[in-house]
Amino acid sequence: MTMEVIVSYVLIVVSWLGGAVNGAAVSTQEFTSAERCEAARLALAQDAKARGLEDALRPICLQK
Repeated sequence: MTMEVIVSYVLIVVSWLGGAVNGAAVSTQEFTSAERCEAARLALAQDAKARGLEDALRPICLQK
């Protein structure tokens, strides 16, 4: 019998969309693969750039 190791990845998004007065907001989302996490991170970064908000958003993927 072999044990299967399940690795998950977490997308952590830190945003300052409310400005310095409201402070940073942190949100997380769990993914089953690094590829899915990275795809979501890139989509968020592209959307932020299209809206001119790339400096107000920091998405990163980490292994859980």
